[in-house]
Amino acid sequence: MKFSVTHSLPEASTFFKFQLGRMMLAFLFIFLALPYASAQNISITGRITGDDGTAIPGASITVKGAKTGVHSDNEGFFRLTTSPSAILVISSVGFVPREMAVNRQTTINVTLKSAVSDLEQVVVIGYGTAKKKDVTGATVSVKGETLREVGAPNIYNQLQGRAAGIDIVNNGSSIGTGGEIRIRGNRSLASSSGANNAQNGPLLVVDGIPLSGGSINDINPNDIATIDVLKDASATAIYGSRGSGGVIIITTKRGRQGKSVTSYDGYVGISQAMGTYDLFNGQEYAAFKEAAKQGQPNPNNPHPNALTPIEQENLANGVNTNWQKLLLTTAIRTDHNISVAGGNETTLYSFGFGVFRETGIIPDQRFDRGSLHIAIDHKMTERIKVGLTTTNTMNWANRVNTNAYGAATRLSPLYLPYNADGSINFQPAIQQSNDAQQISPLTSIGNNDKIKARTRRFRTLTNVYGELEIIKGLKFRSSLALDWIQTMNNNYTGPGTVFNTNTTTAGATLSQSNDETWSYTVDNSLTYEKTFAKKHKIQAIALHEVVKNFNQSQQFNGQGVPADYIQDYNFQLANSLTANPSGYSDRGLLSYMGRVFYSYDDRYMLTATVRTDGASVLAPGNQWFTYPALSMGWNLNNESFMRKVNWVDHLKLRVGWGVSSNQTIAPYTTIGSLSSNFYNYGPGTSPNVNFVSGYLLNTLPNPKLTWESTRGYNIGLDFGLFNNRLSGAIEYYNVNTRDILLSKELPRSRGANSVLVNQGKTAGHGLEITLSSLNVKSRSGFTWNTDLNFSMAREKIVALQPGLTQDVGNGWYVGQPLTVIYDVKKIGIWQLGEKENASKYGAAPGDIKIQDVNGNGTIGAEDRQVIGNFQPDFVFGFSNRFAYKNFDLNIVTFGRIGQTVVVTYLTADGGAAGYPFFMNSRVNQYKVNYWTPDNPTNDFPQPDASRDALQYTSTLSYRDGSFIKIRSINLGYNLPSKITSKIGISSMRVYLAAQNPFILWAPLVHDGLGIDPEGNGNGNAVGSTAGGTPVTGRAITVGMGVPPTRQYMFGVNVKF
Repeated sequence: MKFSVTHSLPEASTFFKFQLGRMMLAFLFIFLALPYASAQNISITGRITGDDGTAIPGASITVKGAKTGVHSDNEGFFRLTTSPSAILVISSVGFVPREMAVNRQTTINVTLKSAVSDLEQVVVIGYGTAKKKDVTGATVSVKGETLREVGAPNIYNQLQGRAAGIDIVNNGSSIGTGGEIRIRGNRSLASSSGANNAQNGPLLVVDGIPLSGGSINDINPNDIATIDVLKDASATAIYGSRGSGGVIIITTKRGRQGKSVTSYDGYVGISQAMGTYDLFNGQEYAAFKEAAKQGQPNPNNPHPNALTPIEQENLANGVNTNWQKLLLTTAIRTDHNISVAGGNETTLYSFGFGVFRETGIIPDQRFDRGSLHIAIDHKMTERIKVGLTTTNTMNWANRVNTNAYGAATRLSPLYLPYNADGSINFQPAIQQSNDAQQISPLTSIGNNDKIKARTRRFRTLTNVYGELEIIKGLKFRSSLALDWIQTMNNNYTGPGTVFNTNTTTAGATLSQSNDETWSYTVDNSLTYEKTFAKKHKIQAIALHEVVKNFNQSQQFNGQGVPADYIQDYNFQLANSLTANPSGYSDRGLLSYMGRVFYSYDDRYMLTATVRTDGASVLAPGNQWFTYPALSMGWNLNNESFMRKVNWVDHLKLRVGWGVSSNQTIAPYTTIGSLSSNFYNYGPGTSPNVNFVSGYLLNTLPNPKLTWESTRGYNIGLDFGLFNNRLSGAIEYYNVNTRDILLSKELPRSRGANSVLVNQGKTAGHGLEITLSSLNVKSRSGFTWNTDLNFSMAREKIVALQPGLTQDVGNGWYVGQPLTVIYDVKKIGIWQLGEKENASKYGAAPGDIKIQDVNGNGTIGAEDRQVIGNFQPDFVFGFSNRFAYKNFDLNIVTFGRIGQTVVVTYLTADGGAAGYPFFMNSRVNQYKVNYWTPDNPTNDFPQPDASRDALQYTSTLSYRDGSFIKIRSINLGYNLPSKITSKIGISSMRVYLAAQNPFILWAPLVHDGLGIDPEGNGNGNAVGSTAGGTPVTGRAITVGMGVPPTRQYMFGVNVKF
């Protein structure tokens, strides 16, 4: 027994030694493998975005089955170290969680699908909000981030081409100018006395405050969260007598729950002229004058057939002065914005401060804007909520509307800009008495003691509210809003500059004006929202509103001061005070409104609206009007017969009808107006006559005046296809406007010139298409999104005054568009072989050849025809967004097709003689292809020094204003989170941007007749001899003012 035991011990020892050795080898292998295994972990970077391409901050990225994880930064970027075979779990509030296998990838970009679909997003519909899927009217929403893809200083330029149905025309090229907005074209005619020139424009609403005047230039674009546009009558009827031109609702930024986020957004850049106007150079100018040597000398000019002696000498010496280039400079644009936003369960806050500066390409021009935005929402108890929103801007403008560019385009290139001693050649054309106004534009540079043109403008939009939840679903809300605008203008023009040819301060002019507009709005509303039996949803609102507007203005004008330094500071020292107009007006609006929305099973929707407005500007007994609206929607994709159509995600049919008006009637219009005049009182003959000032009736009272009323219907189809990779909307609308204000001329026996009446009618219809697509979405992180919008508007005049089919003086013709050009038509230039035929029309070879419509051998008013239309055939916008890893590229394209513009310098040079009436003043001209016996062109007539006037030159100015241009290019780079974390910031994006970099297509530019056809003005065009075509306030004009500009910018977006 003992032997057995002893004998077994060695075997056990060997066994245990063997097992111990194996264990030691295993531990050694594991120990040696640990560093190797650790070395196999990889570092992963990527970005988390939503299905719309926007970053998702704070998203959770964890390793499945482990507690390891990180969160994305404010730009959606993350960095994580894990096994190459791990599975990542990505989640964020409001999005569907997603799992992704690493598969040894080092870059993983993840797109999360919104748990709340695009249809669940909230849009503003006027006095409330609604989910997009529940909207039954024609509306469009543009996010602030989308607007800021265009680095423009105002919302006009940012919104242009970004939404279907909205067309914006520039008011000018100078800094600080805005534009004219039209939603679905024009409805109203430009009435004369008593009417508001902006009756075709939309109502602007900022944070629930209907603006009492001014423009959206008063809003810092960086403060905007969203812009919602109400387009059809069923949507705008909620605003009653102010809604027929459409409604633009601007919602500024507000706070949100979560960690406080501080942001800086800014850029610096330069602005340069897109080009100079192609005028005659020295030799071309001389050849132009030589071509004009025919006929009899013009007695108004001592040198009608030749150059002046100085011009002849300078031509021989090779002088060729480009006055435009001497005047232009490179401008600077800077914009800096700091904002702080955050909040908790009880208080949300947002603060924003911005400083913007832009100098002009004309020296001494400058525009500055400072802005302060505050939004606070505070939950006092579970049932009581209060809040404040205030948006404030202060603008300063220096010489914005005062420039010498007109002189730079008129002066002969054969004059020297400087004298031998280096001083400015003040009056280069002094040899001729009729050239006294031809003063060097260089005298406008500097000279601050002689030239002063400053504007200061302050605006505050402040809204306070209180909200009480009476019972669940029923809320009472009361708000008080103030809109106050104050504008101060100071002007002084001393002697010895291009703006004042006087030689002493006795001829100086000075003026000062102050204009104040203020209004308050009080809203009291009850809202109720409840869902019954999971299928019946009701939303209702009842509103009482009071609006009061005031305006007061004063102006002082004087002439002559003892010295330049006095300027406009002391009017009592002026030699004389001229007309000093002032004014005051007020108006009020009292309204009651109700709206009910009903939805059944998210399939069938109905919205009914009614509003009643009482207006103080209308006469008693005729002050109240009611505006009903009804719209319906049908979500076809929720029907059982659509369940198997997998490629359709959303399909909604909408139909709407409504009534709205515009407030075209100014205060006191219904009581008529007086005008002052002098009459003889007592005996005597001139000049010994007693002239006494008195008043006489100008327009008759009309207590029956009413608002212009617009009725219209809209049919729309919203869709989302292929997992919403293609979505959009198609709209058709039809509107009819009646009771349009017209000035009816009266016989002298009535004792007044005219009376304002409601007698006009117009009609319009149009088509709008909006498309959004996700074109490419690759695993490598490359995405390509496209947005396209298309608008086509047609309109016509249905009726004028009874028995009247045309109003030539205003350019209105029944059956024609509101903005039609109705004139004789140029069909060429009379040639040498047509001398006999030309003589029948009182013309000669080289003159403009007009189409004889009725063939009676004469040209008259009956030969007029439709030449063109200032309203384009269609407008479109095309945006493309590309993203790859940390890079992004945005390109915005805008086009206006089929519109006619009036190129004023092809028939007039802006105040002096027009082409070819150059003998009224020795001015340069735009370089055109003009007729001579050796150049038998059909473009422009022969210059003729023997004539002060030539018929039908209006036909030279009508040009195709179509264009397609790149509005902006923005290339950005998001710094990796490993860099931003080291420098203590959450995210940082740097970018390069160009605004107006290219014109892709434009006939006006292709033909060498202009820099940019987009237009730089609205207003008076030209009139032809055969009846005239005045288009006051309607013409899209291209003139030789300050040239259009393009900008290049470098910007930074930082979040802390």
